Formats: sequence, structure tokens, C-alpha cells
Amino acid sequence: MSDAEEERESSQEQRENQEPTSAHSSPSVSPEPLSLQDVGVRFQYCIAAVEDLERERDDLIHELAVLREPSLEAVRQAHEEVVQAFGQRARVELERDALKEEIRVVRRRLFRVTRECVACQYQLDNQQKELEKKAAEREDLETLAARLREELNQLRETFSQQRETQQQSLQTPRSRRTSREIQERRRLSAELQSLIEEQHSSLEELYEPKLLQLLDRCERGARALQAVQEELQKLREETRPLQAEAYSLRLQKCSLQEQISLLKKKRGDEVLIYREQLQELENTKREIKICVQLQQHQNKEMEELRKSLTQELAIYK
Repeated sequence: MSDAEEERESSQEQRENQEPTSAHSSPSVSPEPLSLQDVGVRFQYCIAAVEDLERERDDLIHELAVLREPSLEAVRQAHEEVVQAFGQRARVELERDALKEEIRVVRRRLFRVTRECVACQYQLDNQQKELEKKAAEREDLETLAARLREELNQLRETFSQQRETQQQSLQTPRSRRTSREIQERRRLSAELQSLIEEQHSSLEELYEPKLLQLLDRCERGARALQAVQEELQKLREETRPLQAEAYSLRLQKCSLQEQISLLKKKRGDEVLIYREQLQELENTKREIKICVQLQQHQNKEMEELRKSLTQELAIYK
């Protein structure tokens, strides 16, 4: 811009030097009007000056176009980069939202599986407690059965001893036995046998259903415990890929957050550069506008001079 101003100033000085001295000295030296030749010379000088101004105007227009072209290209490129950054940010945000939705779904599945796992674990604990309780009851019943077997064996031994005693007494001479004693012994033997049979049957009726029921419940508890353990193992195997998937999604989320941070930083830098370029363009535009205003002022002065010369020429004609 300074070179163009220097060229305009030099051309202005040349035009001032080329102006005839008669045009400057005629008003002070001689009050006589200019001749047609002088007027023609001045008119030719004005025409040449107008042509020079037009050339300068064309040069300024060309220079303005040349200056605006890289600036406009830079602005266009910056705008495209900003639009591209916005598009990339929108895509990243869409991917982030999709990953958030996937994480939400995986969390729901993981929560459901964890809840089922906790329920199965609670059920397993209850069944283990019940199994321990049944085992304790079984031990108590086995202890009671052993005690009853001991009592039964004692009764059998007592019965055997009494029977042997009675047999020995029966083998003694008839003179020592009376019919009354024999009847009494027979009665006692029958009562003892009946008592033993009643106790045996009552024990069987009382404890055999309980033992069978306890065995059945133990078997069912063992089967249920095995099924629960298998279900728990299955749920644990199902949670492993879900946990791995959740970990992978968390890593992807962190990566996307880093990308978004980098994009925001890049966008801020690009916006700052774009604003600086706009400021430079505004300054260039302001300078060009000032130059154009100066040129318009000069053109206006030349136009007024041309009109004045035309009027003088018309007067001389």
C-alpha cells in the first residue's frame, strides 16, 4: 500500500511539473485571458491527468482484487475447516451418545444379572442353612434310633434271659411247679412279647415316615443345591463378557472424551485464527477504503478542474 501511494504522489508531481508555466503566471503577470492554444494545452494536460487517474484507479482495483483474493481464500478455507470441525464434533457426539446408550443397556443387563446372582446366592444360603438344619435333625434322629435300638437290644436280652429262666424252670421237676406259676409265667411271657412287638411297631410307625421324609428332603435339597450352583456358575460365566464389554465401553468413552477435548481446543484455535484473519482483512479493507476515498477526492478535484476548463473553453469559443 505504501508503494502505491508513492507512485500516486510521483505521478501527481509529474503532472504538476508538466503543467505550463503560463497557467500559473498568467493571473499574476498579465490580466489578459488565455489564448486558445494555452487552453488547448491545459485541456490536453487535464485529459492526460484524467487518463493517469483512471490508470491509477484500475491499478488500485487490480491491487485490491489481488489483496482480497488470498484473504478470501484464507477465510473460505478457515470457514470450511470450521464447518468440518463442527461436522466432526457432531459425529463424535453422536458416537458418544450411542456409546452412552450401549453402556446404559449393558449396565441394565449387568444389574439384572447381578440381581439374579444375588437372589440365587441368597437362595443357596437358605438351602444350605436348611440342609444343615436337616442334617442336624438327621443326626438327632439317628442318635434316637441308635438309642432305641440299644433299648430294643436290651429288651431282647432281658426277654431272652427271662425265656431261658422260664425254660430252665420248665425243665425242673413237676413237683416243684404248680399250675399257677406256669400260667403266670406264660402270661408274663405273652405280655413281654406283646410289649416288645408294640414298641417295635410304634417305633416303626413313629420314626420310619420321618426318616423317609428326611431322606427325601435331603435328596431334594441336594438336587436343588446342585441346580442352584449350576445356575450361579452360569450367571458368573454370563457376567464375565458383560464386565469385559463394560470395561471396553468405558475405555471408548474416555477416548471419545479426549477426542472431544482435542476438537474443542482445535476449534478454539481455529476460531482465534479466523478472528485474527478477519481483523487483518478489516484493517486491509479500511486502508483500501481510505485509498479509494483519496482517489475519489482526487477524481472529484480533476472533474471540477475539467468542468472549469470546459467552461473557460466555452467562453473563449
